[in-house]
Amino acid sequence: MLKNNKYTLLVLLIIVLVYIWTVFNISKWRKNLVINNDAVSYYSYLPAAFIYNDLSFSFVDSLPADFEGRIWVQTTPTGNRVQKMTMGLSVLYAPFFFIAHSIAQITDLNANGYSEIYSKFLCFAGLFYGLLGLFILSKILLQFFNDKIAALVILILAFGTNYFYYVTNEGEMSHSFSFFLFSLFFYFSLQWNNNQSIKNTIALGLTGGLIILVRPTNGVAFLVPILFGIYNLNTLKSAYNLFIKNWFKLLIIGLIVFLIFLPQLLYWKFATGKFLFYSYGNEGFFFSKPQIINGLFSFRKGWLIYTPIMVFALIGMPMLFLKIKESFYAITIFFVVNMYIIFSWWSWWYGGGFGARPLIESYVFLSIPLAVFIDFMFKQIKPVKYIFGVLIFLLLSLNLFQTWQYRRTIIHWDSMTKEAYWAVFGKQHFPDNYKDLIQTPDYQKALKGETEIQNK
Repeated sequence: MLKNNKYTLLVLLIIVLVYIWTVFNISKWRKNLVINNDAVSYYSYLPAAFIYNDLSFSFVDSLPADFEGRIWVQTTPTGNRVQKMTMGLSVLYAPFFFIAHSIAQITDLNANGYSEIYSKFLCFAGLFYGLLGLFILSKILLQFFNDKIAALVILILAFGTNYFYYVTNEGEMSHSFSFFLFSLFFYFSLQWNNNQSIKNTIALGLTGGLIILVRPTNGVAFLVPILFGIYNLNTLKSAYNLFIKNWFKLLIIGLIVFLIFLPQLLYWKFATGKFLFYSYGNEGFFFSKPQIINGLFSFRKGWLIYTPIMVFALIGMPMLFLKIKESFYAITIFFVVNMYIIFSWWSWWYGGGFGARPLIESYVFLSIPLAVFIDFMFKQIKPVKYIFGVLIFLLLSLNLFQTWQYRRTIIHWDSMTKEAYWAVFGKQHFPDNYKDLIQTPDYQKALKGETEIQNK
């Protein structure tokens, strides 16, 4: 399909070259900053299982004093050790981990699971899945839109959003992997909607299972295949009949999802004595106090503050009903429910990060209303088209510049305020009073669900 769509192919080629250049230019693995933060927990299953042969993590007590890695574990009420994060990313890391470990073993590199070679291949993993996710998404977009629109949407997601940062600078985090899985899941959802073959059924179960294994709350993505195609009473009846007719295949999907998640259940049983274990301790959701306004508009991490180009996707959402009505309820309801869950988390800003990073994987579904709006604007009179084109260019430039600022901490990782944002806007250096402008979040209040900082 892509070979006949030259603009999309050209954009993908540019993205591949720029992303690869950026990853190697940063060379984050040389600073021992890859297996860090959340990635410490995501990754730890692999060296524990395949190098130290100890998923109880008792080996941590006997590591040498000069051990260069970071291994964090939670302690259960019974004193056992358990990993905080689920093992989904370790599954996706695995091919790159085994390549790195093989290279380390046949050379004089340190084969302890945490030396530079492992970090380097984790960066390659994030880059690989991140680029593959865009490639799959482009195939989806070309099912609904022409070559130019699909190319522009891919360009916007790749350079106009925080996706660029989370593939090239923190590719070891979950977002590029989840974006890839969401793209694959959406692709097979559309395939299954047209043809309920065993192949499409198995593929949907596998990708859906991995989505949940990486981040259980992302299971909300199943709303899309369930609701896709429903836009009135007749289509609701048709969907009901389709599901009844294919009940056995739906059972297969459910069984595959369960089997994918089974290793996590067995690990929890091994580590804690329980098949289901909440490993986040006192961290949780406050569903009666969702911070949606802060999540969208706060200068600390507001999605539309740091990724303003995605406002076009929101504008395009009601337009779906006119252009691609079968996707309207599926994408809209998914987005609303997903946003509610994400911003009900105690730390609605999700610690250190550039913008609202938990929304990145949802860009896959939001690409459809984004494309609808762009298609609408490019059908307007020339002056409107030109102004809109200039606006897109400015927003792309803003995102790339702010990505550069964030990498240099000019945009703070968790303490930005309105005053700090405007003081550094367009600047390459810190203002003299920068420390007086930022404000550290009150994590203790947030953990209790107490009122913290609003709209700052």
